[in-house]
Amino acid sequence: MRVVIRLAVPAAALAALVTLAGCRRADGPKVTLRYRPPTGATYHYALEQQKSIKLEAGPVAQPGEDRTVRLFYTQAVTGPTAGGTGVTLTYDSTTMRPEGLAPALDRMRGLKSDLVYDERMRVVSAHFLGIEGQPSPLTEQLEQSVRSANLPLPEAPVGVGDSWTSEAELPVVQALGATGPLKSRTRRTVKEIQVAGADTSVVLTVETTFPGEPVAINLQGRAAKVKLTGTLTGEEQFSLARSAVVRSSTGGTMRIAVEGADGMTMAVEQQTSLRLAGAP
Repeated sequence: MRVVIRLAVPAAALAALVTLAGCRRADGPKVTLRYRPPTGATYHYALEQQKSIKLEAGPVAQPGEDRTVRLFYTQAVTGPTAGGTGVTLTYDSTTMRPEGLAPALDRMRGLKSDLVYDERMRVVSAHFLGIEGQPSPLTEQLEQSVRSANLPLPEAPVGVGDSWTSEAELPVVQALGATGPLKSRTRRTVKEIQVAGADTSVVLTVETTFPGEPVAINLQGRAAKVKLTGTLTGEEQFSLARSAVVRSSTGGTMRIAVEGADGMTMAVEQQTSLRLAGAP
């Protein structure tokens, strides 16, 4: 699952760093990206993820499976707190096709998470509660997804053509009983700095790759190894005036190969989009 990622630059600093024209030159101005959203800001988001899962090799032939998940959620900035900035995320509604997991998704409705981000948008803490204040059975998976989908901001100022790389632990591997972490690597590159009136947006190209190194797992009591390969690519756009992501779209194919314990290879073709309500 992807979660919301927001950037903020003080108005005075922004005026000094960005000219009043679209910037595409590699030698153009640079911006320092720091997470400083206004206290009380509320953002409504719609996320859609389409997956096509196909078992390419394994002990039992299976037909492909297509899934579509739509998630609507709200982020409210509660303000400065110990370690950074507090944010409360509320899952408003979720739908899935086919509907086999509908009961589990229904239990997410009303689920809240209290997050704390530092100035570089790194998760300091994440605490999930059900609608009655009790831990939800989905909290562990959700917390790992939040941490893995987060965008750590670059330490130095960036301009068109500049890139930075971050790593994230993959929750799917933990679900398979991995004995060690397996991390994806995401490279973000500034494609364009857009200026329109009082608003400035930063457009990023995104490329996520998987190292392809096997990791030991415990698959229903049997020792095996899992290896992930593939690439996901796309774009993200951030509005500095809103201090919020405007849109995000990524897609590609990931292959999961299990060696030993009736090994198999599964291909997952994935398309994910995220949009801020009310954004053009």
